[in-house]
Amino acid sequence: MAEQYKLLFVESFKGRVLFNVPMKEYTTLRIGGPADVMAFPKDEADLKHLLSFAGSRGFRVYVIGAGSNILVRDGGIRGIVVNITEGFTDISWVDDERAVVGAGVRLSRLSKECAERGLSGLEFAVGIPATVGGAVCMNAGAYGGEMKDVVEGVEVVNTRGKKNFIPKARLGFSYRHAELPEGAVIVNVHMKFRRGSRKLIEERMKEFKKRRMRTTPLALPSAGSIFKNPEGVSAGKLIEDAGLKGISSGDARISEVHANYIVNTGNARAVDVLNLIALMRDRVFAKTGIMLEPEIKVIGENS
Repeated sequence: MAEQYKLLFVESFKGRVLFNVPMKEYTTLRIGGPADVMAFPKDEADLKHLLSFAGSRGFRVYVIGAGSNILVRDGGIRGIVVNITEGFTDISWVDDERAVVGAGVRLSRLSKECAERGLSGLEFAVGIPATVGGAVCMNAGAYGGEMKDVVEGVEVVNTRGKKNFIPKARLGFSYRHAELPEGAVIVNVHMKFRRGSRKLIEERMKEFKKRRMRTTPLALPSAGSIFKNPEGVSAGKLIEDAGLKGISSGDARISEVHANYIVNTGNARAVDVLNLIALMRDRVFAKTGIMLEPEIKVIGENS
């Protein structure tokens, strides 16, 4: 299997390249079969090489950051997984309120630095296990805040190795969604924050962190929310009212702490999670007529 990818080892590629990689080691749910290749580009030149290599040979490309909000099927991934967590990690401050942030920067790191600078707008992100690039792709949000509130635009590299800037107005932000051209990979995010009181910002972050600890199952691996909240109602409440808290399939279980989370209690498989997702969707629809829309992204092959 590795033979067809051997040209990734060209001298110009500076990052790591791994073969037959268990995806459960790179997702927050700790589930997933092996990926053919995982490459860790160090910079834009590395990324352009990867995309060009994959495009010329027809290999599929999957981009991941912290590995949250994804479920990798048990058969794993045929193609190249581009892991941005070992590159694109710079934060460059343009002025007192604006920064250009690498897509691989952890949200937790950025929110902490903003607080230290007395900058508001990212308090909601405290505790979200995501990279900035991934958070923009899904317009991550919590406690009344979303990534779209602080994003001015993104720099992307496409499959032809061309770099473009996409302003916020063209990103089509909506609830847990952003519109990106097919094949475009975010490398930098241009962000603008608001001046504020460091004390008040830190107090809000502490309160949000406490709320997250009370209302989310942090003790066991999960992928975050399974379904988007329908307008005006909580998906978790709908699932709980359907009597599904604590229901299991194999080692996957609908959390007793928050019914919109599925946790891995040991060695859960993707098929276990998919069984529970189908049950949650069908039971809620039967009870309320509401069809829940997945927030989690399912990728890879069946075993």
